[in-house]
Amino acid sequence: MEAISPIEQVVTGFKALADPVRLRLLGLLAERERSGQELAGLLGVSAPTVSHHLKLLKGCGFVLETRHAPYTYFALDPKALQSLVESVSRREKVQQWGAEEEIESDIRRVLNAFFEGPRLKSIPAQRRKKEIVFEELLRRLPRKSEYTEQELSLWLKAIHEDFCTIRREFLIGGYMIREAGIFRLTEKGREIARSRRGATPRAGREGSE
Repeated sequence: MEAISPIEQVVTGFKALADPVRLRLLGLLAERERSGQELAGLLGVSAPTVSHHLKLLKGCGFVLETRHAPYTYFALDPKALQSLVESVSRREKVQQWGAEEEIESDIRRVLNAFFEGPRLKSIPAQRRKKEIVFEELLRRLPRKSEYTEQELSLWLKAIHEDFCTIRREFLIGGYMIREAGIFRLTEKGREIARSRRGATPRAGREGSE
């Protein structure tokens, strides 16, 4: 799968909103957190149909998922909608599209150098490369409102053996906060996580640092 550029992310976001059922679904979630079963009943559609629409909306970052056994609940992330609107309403955001190809090329080179499939080969030493790698990890995180230390560590360990360093860098970089063993994305972290590229970098020719 090819990387999704910022322009494509805008297109995908507005496509996700261009459906009456999904707009109604977001309207219900704007009132309060709801389960999939409740949403299906309120919308008068099947549970699989709701799951399909929720998957698309979660992929764009518009919906957050939280597990409260035995049910899974969904909530609106209004900041994601605001970010989408700002991407087409602010001059400086639109201007960035002109330089997008060159920037994306540099980012892809870094990702191809440090990732081999889903695995991180090494942690970069240079600050800019480190930012690119850690922000890519944030984009790959399962979309949740919070993570226990154990589940975050298990997920990171499957990507790189030094999961403690990565977890610490999430905090140092201001992407996450930790309270009573629970990790939550900051506003900065949520913004990065929403801008998913949707790609698994190939093994690159450039050497790791």
